[in-house]
Amino acid sequence: MPQTELRNGFTTGSAMCAAAVAAWRGSAEPVELELPGGGRLAIPVAWQKGHCAAVVKDGGDDPDVTSGCEIVVRLDPFDGGVQESDHQEEGEDLLLVVRGGEGVGVATRPGLAIAPGKSAINPVPRRMLLRNLAMAGAQGRLLVTVSVPKGREVAGRTLNPTLGIVGGISIIGTSGIVRPYSNEAYAATIALQLRSVAASGGRQAAVTTGTRSAAAVARDFPHLPPEAIIGIADFIQVAVRAAATAGLQTLIVACMPGKLFKYACGETNTHAHRSRMSLVRLGEMGVELPGVPLAKMDTMGELASAIGSAEYAKVLDLVYPVARRVLQEWAGGSLNIVLALYDETGRRLK
Repeated sequence: MPQTELRNGFTTGSAMCAAAVAAWRGSAEPVELELPGGGRLAIPVAWQKGHCAAVVKDGGDDPDVTSGCEIVVRLDPFDGGVQESDHQEEGEDLLLVVRGGEGVGVATRPGLAIAPGKSAINPVPRRMLLRNLAMAGAQGRLLVTVSVPKGREVAGRTLNPTLGIVGGISIIGTSGIVRPYSNEAYAATIALQLRSVAASGGRQAAVTTGTRSAAAVARDFPHLPPEAIIGIADFIQVAVRAAATAGLQTLIVACMPGKLFKYACGETNTHAHRSRMSLVRLGEMGVELPGVPLAKMDTMGELASAIGSAEYAKVLDLVYPVARRVLQEWAGGSLNIVLALYDETGRRLK
């Protein structure tokens, strides 16, 4: 294993949830959250005053520009007056109207996890918010206002301007935890896990880019033991070459359309800050979309919203074999690549 253990952090979504629970309880004691994928996480609270509390976002050892930002949540009784940018989450005894305040961005383009005109507070953190407030005893109808005092300033150093999110940062996170990966230690761990699979007699492994693709692989390839399903984040070429070096016979690469396109472009590391999308390159893959302003689009999700499901499926039909060919070239002749493509819901497309 790597000699230096890297410190995990927590997402802006977890920070929001912890601040909300602290505001509900009226206490600045640390908050223990229930995470979306199971497990619990204790988060310190910076301050609490009346129905308002704050948590300082901590990304751990990940190079995260939102680390150090204060995520402030205010709770008020909701008496009507929903704004266009608001979200609503409803449970058995609790209704939340979730509103983005100062420093929280607003989406202006389609194809994201949130619709245009809505505050950039993603679905998983909102569901996590409802769950943890309910567990803390919250009932009734609440207005949850989320603010990030330095959010507008910090947003300029994120991809939000490129993605069409204006006015601040996003409240995101599918697992609640930030695990460091932009470093050599993470890449070494991937290689070690693949070697371990081979050393245990395994001939197949799967590499996944996140929690949703990992769950989909576990469902679709039930013969794989849990230790053979390995999260690689953005280290695709490292993973493919490590699997070949380990002597595996088959590597299942699970991804979604955004990563698929980057693989097809030959991007060896798909981290957003190292590998920005340029959909104009679809033309190199035989994709012809007359009248579609590819130069103004930054994500495959945005493209899907612009051209409709039938045309989008044709685009994926053309990109898929290009991506698989690139991956197979990295793998060499001894390792067979099985490319499993999923949509955002975990449904297998190819």
